[in-house]
Amino acid sequence: MTIVKSISEQEAEGEIKAVYEQVKQMSGGAVPPTFQAMANHPEYMKLVLQKMQTVMGSPELDKKTKLAIAFAVSVLNNCEMCITMYSQQLTDAGFTDKQKVEILSVIDLVGSMNHFNNGMIIKPGK
Repeated sequence: MTIVKSISEQEAEGEIKAVYEQVKQMSGGAVPPTFQAMANHPEYMKLVLQKMQTVMGSPELDKKTKLAIAFAVSVLNNCEMCITMYSQQLTDAGFTDKQKVEILSVIDLVGSMNHFNNGMIIKPGK
């Protein structure tokens, strides 16, 4: 449950409805709850959609790499909504369960090394 009223697809009108149609194209046919909450501030919702289109539409990295990064960041930020969403998108993109565990193992390895280096105050080049 969100802390604001979500605006459902059925309730959407005008510019919100237009943005929802664009969101549905990017998200596999549904408007995620995040955008239904953002619809309370249409200008911000449009800005986030534009940012998503720019970042996820850029050809510099392939879609699978971007999804793996998005999943990893979501795990690190402990966002249950995003972990669930990106995990499904990884599956849809052809990732196996073993590959998902591998992503988590990289997070575990690098995270633990980061904590060790921070605790030891190890600086680059020292």
